Amino acid sequence: MPTLVPYQPAHLAALSTVQLPPEQEAFTAYPADLIPETEADPDSLGVSILDGEDVVGYFVLSVGAQRDKYLPQPDPAGVALRALSIDGRCQGRGLGTAAMVQAAEVARQHFPQAEHLFLVVNARNSHARHVYEKAGYTVWFQRDGGEYGPQWVLRRGL
Repeated sequence: MPTLVPYQPAHLAALSTVQLPPEQEAFTAYPADLIPETEADPDSLGVSILDGEDVVGYFVLSVGAQRDKYLPQPDPAGVALRALSIDGRCQGRGLGTAAMVQAAEVARQHFPQAEHLFLVVNARNSHARHVYEKAGYTVWFQRDGGEYGPQWVLRRGL
């Protein structure tokens, strides 16, 4: 089972080497590209995913503007889970699913006002949707993703 910890600068070297399968690159961002923006945003928390001592992934939890940009109206009870990346060399072992279950506890600790997590997954990304659904997320609504096509917004209570 992975361990989730707030991002630390010591994780940058490992997160800079994360590799994604080509079919996933259109649906997420590389951690090293997100870290500067996330660290500068007081409404966001970067979370590193560890497998033992190895840093193998990353995602972001956000409230405020980074949360509300995905919704038709602001949702003060929600926390957006953004940009999950698990190194492709570590995929297929259940780390992503387990991390998405554990993300609820991290959200409760860092955003005590929150009642639920939500995330956006592209309708073409059936693999990711399957991972999220195994972790207890259910479809909340569908949104038009513009140039990216239809997207599902999935939610999980805390």
